[in-house]
Amino acid sequence: MRQHPDGTLALLVAALRAGAAHIEALLELARTETDGNIRAIVSLIGIVGTIPILLIVIFFLGLDAVVKLLAVPLGSEAPAALIVAAPFLIVALLLGWLGARRMALSNLEPWRTWRQVKRDAREIARTTGA
Repeated sequence: MRQHPDGTLALLVAALRAGAAHIEALLELARTETDGNIRAIVSLIGIVGTIPILLIVIFFLGLDAVVKLLAVPLGSEAPAALIVAAPFLIVALLLGWLGARRMALSNLEPWRTWRQVKRDAREIARTTGA
């Protein structure tokens, strides 16, 4: 049996069309999947980004609630706010004091270099004097 060149050519054209349609469908599926993944990532970033904001708001609302609770037996919000703020003030003063000590001008001197220079000078004096 002989094959007709027109039949082979027709089969080749049909195969190319089917392959192109398959690739087109595959690209459409990839585009759909990518869009869905991007939407999921953006929503996840939005959710994770709001968590710290909500925690900060909850913290300050809790502090306000403690001030209000202390204000009832004390009769005024001013001493209650001072009592609630005192630990934060103490921590802030402590951190400021530690920071000021770290940034003192005497801490900027290269102590390790001075010690090494003194050791080197002693070593040179010992080797040349011997």
